[in-house]
Amino acid sequence: MGLALVALCSSSVASAAGRVQWKSKTFKERSDKAWNLELAIYLPSAPDVPHVPMKFEFQPEVYYERDMMDGDKLVERKVPLDNRQALIESVDVEFLDSGTGKIEPRTRFTFKLTRAHGYEAGEYKVTIHDGRNDQAVGTATTLIFEGENEVIDRRAMVFSGNDKKKKPDADTKKVDDDKGGDDKSGASADKKTDDSKPAGDSDTPAPAADAPKAEDKPSDEPGTIKEKPGGCGCHVAGSSESSNAGLGFAALALSSVVLRRRKKRAA
Repeated sequence: MGLALVALCSSSVASAAGRVQWKSKTFKERSDKAWNLELAIYLPSAPDVPHVPMKFEFQPEVYYERDMMDGDKLVERKVPLDNRQALIESVDVEFLDSGTGKIEPRTRFTFKLTRAHGYEAGEYKVTIHDGRNDQAVGTATTLIFEGENEVIDRRAMVFSGNDKKKKPDADTKKVDDDKGGDDKSGASADKKTDDSKPAGDSDTPAPAADAPKAEDKPSDEPGTIKEKPGGCGCHVAGSSESSNAGLGFAALALSSVVLRRRKKRAA
């Protein structure tokens, strides 16, 4: 009797969970980087509300990896995933029949999943829960999302040795080139300067044409005779005593001449 009661309760719980029918278990990725999921949900009885909140739990199980190997060969493989955090989608599923206006126990539902929400090409185990009591609806189902994930470059990096003669350091070569460039530049500049001079020129400056000669230059040394234009006599520059002596001698000579003339007239 007790076992029959337990079996009856278990069957009631199972029947109360309802069932889920997927249109397909494999979905192709659309051009907008999304997957459109279509399913039918059957409840044991019509809900008391036209829109029932439900929670879709997507547990990642397999990742479709694409690797670029040596020789530029693209290899695709399925990578099992463990202990990944499930992706949750909470949606309101409508059970209202728009034709009759009645709430039905079954419905068809479509919704979209995108890469922007973290979905990638691979396999997911999906479980649906009734949001009103968190009871599972139907059984867990594995869905396949087809598509092309990002390519991972796994080509080996080759490091080859170089047995050739060691080349001079770039810095040393640059310094040498700079020195050579400076010498060449200096030589070119000197050559250009020499070429720019007209023929016959030299570094020694030519004497000025109007410069007076050495003998024509006036001298301030004593004993030099200097003429005074418009003057009536001459003098020896350098001493006032010499000038006075000359004047006295001239006056004496003039007196002698005058005295002789007077004597001649008297005779």
